[in-house]
Amino acid sequence: MIRSVFAAIIFLAVTIVLSVISIPAALFDRSGGVYLWFARFWSKIFLSLYGINLSVIGLENIKKSEHYVYVSNHASYTDIPILFATIPFDIRLILRHTLTRIPIWGWALLLSPMIIINRSNAKKAKETLAQATAKIRNGASVLLFPEGTRTHTGELQQFKRGAFHLAYEAGVKVIPISIKGSYEILPRTGKLPLTNRSVSVRIGGALPVNKEIPNDREREMDLMQRAEQAIRKMLS
Repeated sequence: MIRSVFAAIIFLAVTIVLSVISIPAALFDRSGGVYLWFARFWSKIFLSLYGINLSVIGLENIKKSEHYVYVSNHASYTDIPILFATIPFDIRLILRHTLTRIPIWGWALLLSPMIIINRSNAKKAKETLAQATAKIRNGASVLLFPEGTRTHTGELQQFKRGAFHLAYEAGVKVIPISIKGSYEILPRTGKLPLTNRSVSVRIGGALPVNKEIPNDREREMDLMQRAEQAIRKMLS
């Protein structure tokens, strides 16, 4: 517990400093490359401070020349730094708008290349997905948590269709990702991350849209079901 409290204090200070530095960086570098470098550096500091041993399997399934919609299970707030530390390529996270209310860090998010979504407003959520589609078509990959929110129990929740509609509209493949161990580090009811834990990340093979299915909605549902099955299998 002492190490967890100490790590939390140091990590908070690091987050504030990097957020302050990233604000002007985001203003001058509209490509988002500098911000992503800061995000990965921030993520690796988190893993180091808390003594988290991260193992990754399946990076060869990501082709540098292609872009995707990545979908992952969501068990903990620690999933975000874990995934930033895992995926070495250009990605855009779709994040809840409530995170931008956090002082300093939230302000940096607003200026970042990340995509902020307000799920409580259907019209704005639809506009955000259209923005994400445009980013993908311009060469970026997007990462979403199709469960919509963190699990209460550690078990995989039912997927929502938005991520797969996005992949279908953008004409890209879906890459399923499983994170195992993050729930034990910081469950939804937890206050501070636990230290000296192990996390395994598995990256599945890219899933294309099944064009033999005639109906658009059914194509998206089929893609969603295959991604969910792949993540369940990797988690087990």
